Amino acid sequence: MYDHLLGEIVEKHASRVVVRCAGVGYDVRVSLNSATQLQVGATQKLFTVLNVVDGVPSLLGFATAAERELARRLLNVTNVGPAIALALLSVYAPADLAACIARDDAAALKAVKGVGQKTAERICLELREVVAKLDLGAPAAASGKATSVGGVDDDAIAALVTLGFKENDARTKVDKARGRLGGTADTEAIVKAVLQM
Repeated sequence: MYDHLLGEIVEKHASRVVVRCAGVGYDVRVSLNSATQLQVGATQKLFTVLNVVDGVPSLLGFATAAERELARRLLNVTNVGPAIALALLSVYAPADLAACIARDDAAALKAVKGVGQKTAERICLELREVVAKLDLGAPAAASGKATSVGGVDDDAIAALVTLGFKENDARTKVDKARGRLGGTADTEAIVKAVLQM
């Protein structure tokens, strides 16, 4: 239904952005890899997928058409919903995720929160040949770090809640990750650490 949105990024968090197009603000769920490529105040294009679960629509956004295509393929795998697809694309850059799938590395996929052994094996089995045909380019570079540790932790908690964690559980896991990573860890590093716990 929606191929892409072209508009100003008016709000950005680790797992969602608000894009203003022709006066309308669209709330879009994004992976950490896509979020790092978006800049508040800039006019940017987000490739989208409209996902409807139990009659509730959500808009998923991706910085590149190739990442969106990989997400679409993931969403076609049994038991892979938007939360798991975005978690996989948050922990791994699209090219790295495709490489894991191509080499049948189910253990690497299983390390992501929400991905069980059978789902990881199913992803590898169903997408092994497909990912070889996708042009995913090089992994995205990480953006600059946020200045406030409290703000970074709050963003990480919000991202995890969007990915399906309960708020108290997210807060506990962010505290553990912060203890392990130290005070200089950015939102992306904390969320990735939690998703791999």
